[in-house]
Amino acid sequence: EINNTEHVSLMTLHQSKGLEFKYVYILGVENGLFPSQKKTKHQTDIEEERRLFYVGITRAIKNVCISYALNRFKFGTVINSF
Repeated sequence: EINNTEHVSLMTLHQSKGLEFKYVYILGVENGLFPSQKKTKHQTDIEEERRLFYVGITRAIKNVCISYALNRFKFGTVINSF
């Protein structure tokens, strides 16, 4: 049995509520991906996406890293993210 305290946890922002981590990485912060294209039609949905983003940022004890791609290969086509 290996007793290693160093590990990576992958989870959704919903699952991270109430937890804390030394380092948090939030990936895919691009229009249409996060916030979701499906969630940008109603103001209440956009507000929920913002709350989730806040939850993710505040889970970090030491550092948070936010990442995005300028271009993304999606459904067989290169899409400009911005």
